[in-house]
Amino acid sequence: MGSMLKALGLTMWGLIAFGLLIVFFFVGYQAALKYRPSSAPVVDASSARPRALEAQPSVATEAGTPAPPRPVAPVSSSLPLTHQLLQNAAANHQYEMAIQYGQQLVASDTAGPEDLLTIAESYGAVNDCANARVWGEKAREAFHAAGRESSESLRRISKGCGTDHDKPRIVLDAAQKERMARLLNTLNVRAQADRKRLPQLEEEAATAQSGEPYVRLGELYYGFGDYAPTITAIQRGLDKGKVVHLDEAYVYLGLSEQAVGDLEEARKAFAKLKDVPGISPRVLLLWTLYAETQL
Repeated sequence: MGSMLKALGLTMWGLIAFGLLIVFFFVGYQAALKYRPSSAPVVDASSARPRALEAQPSVATEAGTPAPPRPVAPVSSSLPLTHQLLQNAAANHQYEMAIQYGQQLVASDTAGPEDLLTIAESYGAVNDCANARVWGEKAREAFHAAGRESSESLRRISKGCGTDHDKPRIVLDAAQKERMARLLNTLNVRAQADRKRLPQLEEEAATAQSGEPYVRLGELYYGFGDYAPTITAIQRGLDKGKVVHLDEAYVYLGLSEQAVGDLEEARKAFAKLKDVPGISPRVLLLWTLYAETQL
């Protein structure tokens, strides 16, 4: 062994030093591999993305031509959740919320044709036809860019939000118009007959034992828009007494006082409702709130 070392020009200590050098070099190399900076790329990031995202169609531009390819967005765990929230909100008729979720998807460039269609349908559901048409066209372009047929829903949106959308939706046919004309004519004839009977009703109310006929006469005057005679007739009926429906009497009296501009007397009339025996709590609450908010 000593002769071999001498032949190589080495001593025993030199051999040991050489061996230690090799060990230190090997350990240092392993440590460098293990603790290299995490930011150093090892593989192409684009090759690590799922191909399902790369295959998503791009939404068309306003001019009708497909938008230029965009870099694929990083995978985000919140995007599938937003898609689901959008569909759930629309299914539960929460259309304003669905529109908000859809706008989030559009802002992140992850809205697909179905998402754009849901946005358009949601705008249509809240009668915002201007936006429904805009987003419907975007959805149509997206379906076209993806090489798919447009949904039947798009045709329904176009039909429901056409140029005639702002016209009355209920259109009477000839038979319905005729029935409506007959009804209005009947009411007009009855009103004219009641007006002719006013002097007779005045006489009957004056000789009646109770104030009920005066109250009914006042209600008839109110129907004609004659508020001053209404106040006079109902007040006479209340003074005479024995009024069957006191709640109705005070309501018509209060409304008539309001119509002639005497708000203080109107408040007094509505306030007397709380003293009516057996009055419905709902009726009392309704007219109390009316007096508090309208007088």
